[in-house]
Amino acid sequence: MVPGATERFGAREREDGVEGVTALLAALLTMLHRSVSPDVCPGGWPWAVSALGVGVGLLPTVGALIVALLRRRIGSHYGAAEAFVLASAGIVTAGLLPLTVFMATARIFTAAATGGVSGLGRAGVRSLGSDACFALGSQADYLGSGSVADAFSGADPVRLGLALFLLLLAPLFTALFVLTQARLALRRGPRWPSKFFWVPVLAVAFLTVSVPAGTAGQLWLGAALGSFLGIVIVLVAGTPSREVVRRSLAPPEPARRPVASPPSRSVAAPASRSVATAAPAEPRQKLSDRLAERFAARQAVPPVVPVPRPAPERTAAAPVGRANPPTLVAGAPLFPAPPTPRFRLIRRLGSGGFGRVWLAQDAKLGHVVALKAAHAPDAETEQRIQREAQALAAVRHPHCVRIHDLVPARSDPGLAELDGMVIVMGYVEGSSLGDLVRSRGVLDDVAAARVWLSLAGALHAAHQQGVLHRDVKPGNVVVDQGGFAHLIDFGIARKSGDATMTQTGFVLGTPDFLSPEAACGERATPASDAWQLAATVSFALTGQPPRGGHADAVSGLRAAASGAALSHLPRRTAHLALLQAAMDNDPARRPPLPAVQRALADWLQRNGTSVTGPVTVGIRVR
Repeated sequence: MVPGATERFGAREREDGVEGVTALLAALLTMLHRSVSPDVCPGGWPWAVSALGVGVGLLPTVGALIVALLRRRIGSHYGAAEAFVLASAGIVTAGLLPLTVFMATARIFTAAATGGVSGLGRAGVRSLGSDACFALGSQADYLGSGSVADAFSGADPVRLGLALFLLLLAPLFTALFVLTQARLALRRGPRWPSKFFWVPVLAVAFLTVSVPAGTAGQLWLGAALGSFLGIVIVLVAGTPSREVVRRSLAPPEPARRPVASPPSRSVAAPASRSVATAAPAEPRQKLSDRLAERFAARQAVPPVVPVPRPAPERTAAAPVGRANPPTLVAGAPLFPAPPTPRFRLIRRLGSGGFGRVWLAQDAKLGHVVALKAAHAPDAETEQRIQREAQALAAVRHPHCVRIHDLVPARSDPGLAELDGMVIVMGYVEGSSLGDLVRSRGVLDDVAAARVWLSLAGALHAAHQQGVLHRDVKPGNVVVDQGGFAHLIDFGIARKSGDATMTQTGFVLGTPDFLSPEAACGERATPASDAWQLAATVSFALTGQPPRGGHADAVSGLRAAASGAALSHLPRRTAHLALLQAAMDNDPARRPPLPAVQRALADWLQRNGTSVTGPVTVGIRVR
């Protein structure tokens, strides 16, 4: 083969392909000009171009529909192949295809304006010679001369105004509508593929600066209308079901070994008896029902009953009130000193998480502390408790409980009534937020904002150390004597990624304040803690959980797992929009805790109120 023949042949094929696209668009524009273009300003041919632009605006809708239909099968977990398909759908339909239409349409009208071969036919070229309105010249000059970059020069105020509207606002609105389509197609799942839709749209606007301004403006005008109509079309496509999303996010189940069936005996069946068929498999039970059964079947923690120690036996040689003489042992000291206990139990505070909580005097620290007895039946549980205590010890925040130490119960005589591992925590003297609301009334907006702001900071500090609280509720918020709120009882806290909500027969968390994803058994995230904190603030403003009260824990768990409506949110509060956003059923749509803090701090400052201060002054009597 002659050198360079391959390159020339490839270039000829590409040129033929471009000419084919141009000829196809010229025929389509001619048909649109004859059928749908009105004879009004700026003329029939510009409106035919806008009609073509409507089709350009619907091209990303095709990509969004591909994404929506694919997600109905794959759910919300995107592997490498799925991610490639989603990204390609956006790049092709929102970038490459619209760019091809823009460039081919520009070639058609540039050729018509310069007397070249445009493909519009003699009648079409003659009609292009008619004048457009507003001193824009002929339709051929309007659509085929002057680039987008030249339109912003400012020499002609009429063209400058059209440029600002058609070449700046229309592309921005088109990108916004295309972004909305992509977000709708990606509901109940990660949103990152949406950038492959709206970014190519803006790239087309920058890559077509050499296109005639009139052609680009009329195309963008139609594209904005077409992309807006595409939102309605994507809405009709729907979203993947919650069951598909749950299955896609669930970890793969381990392979089960097949159970060998016993050898069957060959027995001649009577003629009157038919061969028995296999019994149909029972339908799989819903996840929420299985969690509810586990929650109802869990065993209550028995109360601690101190075992009285037997009194020393009296002998005839020792009168009443006089101690027995010590027994002499060779090599042992005559009077061995008893070990000095570090802790002295005062009273039991309650139960939570792994075990019971006691108030005690700590001789080493010199003040009272809270002791959480965490029974560890196996080595795995003991390691989990140690990880929890180490992670929480690194958290330093004025509104978060402080972890001082972790000691075995058998290491101190003062802990004889406890067993397992004992976590030494700071003790906050005061009333829980739940008791405070029930006894003195709901909080006003200022007090609620201060509670939300301080606890959001405490939770964010814990999240930065990789710790999730997972049981934020009014009972775990203590308001001290000075009126400041503190987050306590990380009894069911886990390092991020440790375990999901279910643990061998019981459920972690309180159903009325559980986030939907945690109630469904999905892995908890900082967004789950943020949902529970918002639910706690909503309770402080209304005196009721956001989904309303439930007769038992089972019905509360079912309501949480199904994402029941937030029927008991406060209506007369400035924080309603922020509460609704923070308790969105989709964790990806909830604002992060730092954003919540900024919003609350800005609101307090706009109302002339200090960010810090006691919360009890804002209590309203119902």
